Amino acid sequence: MARTEVGESTGRYRHLGYALLLLAIVVTVGTIVLVRVEHFRAMDAFYMTVITLSTVGFGEVHPLSDAGRIVITLEILCGMALIGYVSVAVGGIVVEGHLRRFLGGRMMRKELDKLDGHYIICGFGRMGRIVSDELVCEGEPHVIVTDDPEAADDLQREGRLVVLGDATEDEVLEQAGIKRAKGLVATVSSDVANLYITLSARELSLNDNPELYILARAAADKAIRKIKHAGANRVVSPYHIGGNRLAMALLRPTVFDYMEVLSHQSDIELCMEEIKIETDSLLVDKRLRETSLRSDYDLIVIGMLDHEGKMIFNPGPEQKLVAGGRLIILGGKVQVARLQADLHVRS
Repeated sequence: MARTEVGESTGRYRHLGYALLLLAIVVTVGTIVLVRVEHFRAMDAFYMTVITLSTVGFGEVHPLSDAGRIVITLEILCGMALIGYVSVAVGGIVVEGHLRRFLGGRMMRKELDKLDGHYIICGFGRMGRIVSDELVCEGEPHVIVTDDPEAADDLQREGRLVVLGDATEDEVLEQAGIKRAKGLVATVSSDVANLYITLSARELSLNDNPELYILARAAADKAIRKIKHAGANRVVSPYHIGGNRLAMALLRPTVFDYMEVLSHQSDIELCMEEIKIETDSLLVDKRLRETSLRSDYDLIVIGMLDHEGKMIFNPGPEQKLVAGGRLIILGGKVQVARLQADLHVRS
């Protein structure tokens, strides 16, 4: 569908180009013929040809012979046809663009109003594209905020929700549903912009959506602390992450390969998932050995975050599970989904 729309738009621009080329040819040929037939000066012949094709109604530059009148008559006919063709081509491009933006904008606003518990991606560079693609693979609803009109049009053709505007402005974040969002990712290349986005998002969600999770990108080390103080739950440096992964691939290639399997979509139905223990979950107040995570679901608990935020690695069988805690489990995707449905836990 997107390719068809792009092809139709390209065809309209091609037709406009052909029409303008033909118009230039007619003007050139008409000027040459009048110079040859009526012996006009080149400027007089050019002027006569232009006012004839434009049908402005000015008088003749010089009296015309019968041959000259035939030339002018042909120019009038060609001019009327070409002007009509150019008008249709230009009108089609203008109307198509405005109509598509108008209808697309209304549909987009309706979809945005329906969103709840979604993610907001601020900035659509290489990192923003990767985050969006991962969310699409996971089936997570999200909206992209970008100030690039061409990128916004491309995203809209791909069927992705997009808000065109500056993510540092409160109105743009509100349009993206900041008060109903589950999380926000600030991936703009500027640390200052990510700082401002984080500050605005936290302030807007403070009363209506205090649980909003904000993840921000930072290039400079000194910006990490400032962005955290502005309200980000976590700040990541792509350079640190990239360097650590390169070192792991160099020093521990087998471990690196294993982590690649877990962190990317693959044919292996294996995943590492984080699940939250709700207050009504059947896991609440049970010890790890008393649960059926291993026996019924074939899942391995490799870590735990208690309700106080303390991380416990490789919890033992006597570890007690409490409401509000989070388990990091490793196992098959089907088993994880079944666990979430059966025991009232969610990621």
